[in-house]
Amino acid sequence: MKRIFIIILLASLISCGKDPKGTNKPTIALSILPQKYFVEAIADTLVNIVVMVPPGASPATWEATPRQMTALGNASVYFMTGHLGFENAWMPKIRKLNDKMRVVDLSEGMDLFGIEHRHGEHSHSGIDPHIWLSPERAALMAEKTYEVLKSLLPEDLELLRANYNKLMQEIASLDKYITEELSAYKGSTFLIFHPSLAYYADDYGLLQESIEYEGKEPSPAHMKQMIDLAREKNIKIIFVQQEFDIKNAQIIAKEIKGEVVQINPLALDWPDELRNITIKLKDTFKK
Repeated sequence: MKRIFIIILLASLISCGKDPKGTNKPTIALSILPQKYFVEAIADTLVNIVVMVPPGASPATWEATPRQMTALGNASVYFMTGHLGFENAWMPKIRKLNDKMRVVDLSEGMDLFGIEHRHGEHSHSGIDPHIWLSPERAALMAEKTYEVLKSLLPEDLELLRANYNKLMQEIASLDKYITEELSAYKGSTFLIFHPSLAYYADDYGLLQESIEYEGKEPSPAHMKQMIDLAREKNIKIIFVQQEFDIKNAQIIAKEIKGEVVQINPLALDWPDELRNITIKLKDTFKK
């Protein structure tokens, strides 16, 4: 009986030993869920991942929880998208929390857009942070992510390389699909509540018009401007991100006899959501 127990114990220890990283995986911190898609696609289960902005929350207003800040204390790397409101507000605190953590700005070196919106006599400007919604820029994000993961996991280069190549093929295939679906609509205008698709529009020759900026209520003058534009361009669909109030979009939709369609640019399943957005945009242009 004792011999049987020892055999079972040894078998259990051998089984546990098959995954030496199981209890010692590096922790990767990220701002939003689409970034998790890229890291998981490349690193598979080799890392632990902490995502700061949870599903349904806005990166413009989210505040880190004590539990998240504790997790950051053990992180090896933080991947920033570059210019999200959350990152701008919290990165100084995050850097102080863990001075050994490498902070990587995935937008560095990219061609970035400025954004400005006026409310009466006041205006606001900044950098458009939504780079992950452009397959062209997402490929650059994936490349930078891969290079950092290689340095973090040098013993797993073969797996990382194979996964990275597979991800790049997926991005190229997605780009080809979107190009084919929207090639007939270059120069077309679409209306969106929050201006999150400028980089996507740039990739495929589209024009984005937005109702609001940085979560602020649009002025009556801007609302009228958007209604007039929609009528002029025969726009019948207004896109709204899931984390935003749809009230103002519904007001415009009623005026133009159109409808509000929700999208989720912060979805974890990044390629599926870009295909979904593409299909809905195509439906908009066909109306």
